[in-house]
Amino acid sequence: MTVDNILVLVILFGSIVLFVSEKLRADVVALLVLLSLIVTGLLTVEQSLQGFASPAVVTVWAVFIISAGLQRSGVAEIMARQLLRLAGDSETRLLLFLMVGSGLMSAFMNNIGAVAILMPAVISIGRKLEISPSKLLMPLAFAALLGGNMTLIGTPPNILASEIMSAYGVEPFGFFDF
Repeated sequence: MTVDNILVLVILFGSIVLFVSEKLRADVVALLVLLSLIVTGLLTVEQSLQGFASPAVVTVWAVFIISAGLQRSGVAEIMARQLLRLAGDSETRLLLFLMVGSGLMSAFMNNIGAVAILMPAVISIGRKLEISPSKLLMPLAFAALLGGNMTLIGTPPNILASEIMSAYGVEPFGFFDF
């Protein structure tokens, strides 16, 4: 085993310990790993920053930023009120509107972000209507997963697959090809 192999294993083990212990935020741990690889000479600065030049990475970042903005702007509470107004007391109508709404949201933003935005609203609706949260949250999650596969930006794997296709000379997916 070479010195480089040992260094990589030490950095890997250290990052796993930090991720599991949650003593530092995940993004800080990721940056520390990147910095460790540069400081030890395992990667050059150019190699370490090469991934940030990828359009897929930039697109995923943008989707997460938009998702966070929608969540912090109070959209979830507005949606909860609208869902209750539209569905009334009917659990079936509530599920229908909830699933269509989360599917459409996750088509144009990250599906995890869509669920994160809707989850507090869904839980509060469940409490008001005395419906078990699992009866509402599972359909919400499944609809978001399906909706994420409707467009290129709905889920990060779609973006990555399209970029890989382009790199191999295959025509990449269009926005609504899915």
